[in-house]
Amino acid sequence: MKKIFLLAFLISCFTAAFAQHKKFTVKVSNFQFLPKTVNAKLLDTIVFVWVNGSHTATSTSVPTGAPTFNKPINVSHKRFKYALKKTGTYNYRCNIHPAQMQGIVNVSQALTSDLTSFDVDDASVNAPLNWNTTSSHDISYFSVQRSIDGNNFTEIAKVQPDLSNRYKFNDNNAAPSKYVYYQIQTVDTKGNSQLSEIRMFTQKAEANKLITSIGPNPASNHLMLQFNADTEGSMTVKLYNQSGVFITQTQMSAYKGLNNGHFHLGDLSPGTYYIVCTLGRATEKHTIIVK
Repeated sequence: MKKIFLLAFLISCFTAAFAQHKKFTVKVSNFQFLPKTVNAKLLDTIVFVWVNGSHTATSTSVPTGAPTFNKPINVSHKRFKYALKKTGTYNYRCNIHPAQMQGIVNVSQALTSDLTSFDVDDASVNAPLNWNTTSSHDISYFSVQRSIDGNNFTEIAKVQPDLSNRYKFNDNNAAPSKYVYYQIQTVDTKGNSQLSEIRMFTQKAEANKLITSIGPNPASNHLMLQFNADTEGSMTVKLYNQSGVFITQTQMSAYKGLNNGHFHLGDLSPGTYYIVCTLGRATEKHTIIVK
């Protein structure tokens, strides 16, 4: 029995050591990095891919020993690859739009008992999470974590390991948001941890709300919009004065899930205005105040 256990342990170690490294794509558009948060493993690669606009991918903090980076992402520089050679947290931003465009990459060392899969059944109504591991050796617990923006996560449950290496958790109290994001943090008996990739779940019962937040309002010369999108495309935002006279419009890149967009209003006289946002068949009208 001990020989069988030792053989299984050695196989799991070998599998983890020679696991294929992944490439994670971060799309760069006006005015967001998507996804904003990436959970990767050591020796994975981040690939920044230009969609529209003129931006940079500029590190603001990296783990000790990791190289900093500052690369243009625009029509002339459409791709930038960065190898993750140190564990820790990588923070970056667009230097042209530092307030609106920031991103994070969390890099973990692969544990002996690695996750081989993690998914959320989007066809269900109570967010069933399913994940598998190579083994249960040295696992202390799994931390199930939830977010409504894909960036800030809170633990909602601890799941204990078992010999099946197959796990399931139903989130029967999902947050009141159309899109809910999940990650699994594996914690071993030595206190080491590894984050899974982030998965999104669409709540069918939630209202089909397009715009989730607008700010600042009152505004001066710009607006930040947070909005939902069921499919990839673009959202049209048109600006009108209080009398219904059209002033200007912009297009915001949209990807399935929660999105962020920026609308430059220009020099407007103080007063009441409204915007009309259209994405697919959804249209919403919102009042804004210019100070």
